[in-house]
Amino acid sequence: MLKEKAVKAYVDVNEVKCKGCEICVISCPFGNLELDKERFNKNGYHPVVWSYEGKSGVCTACGICYYVCPDYAIATIKKVRAV
Repeated sequence: MLKEKAVKAYVDVNEVKCKGCEICVISCPFGNLELDKERFNKNGYHPVVWSYEGKSGVCTACGICYYVCPDYAIATIKKVRAV
């Protein structure tokens, strides 16, 4: 488990805009995004959820997910300073 101060990136997903197309999931080089198979958004889609520690590494705030999302559901990508 990561310590809170170790997190160096943050991705904010607007779940209402997400239609679950998985383009961002496929494009993420470290596997930090995945569909939430348990929940639906108000439009009836499984939204994408982000985690700092992905399947192949930690999020670097590279921005690929932001640029490939056709619905602008990736609202913000931030690099966070280490404390």
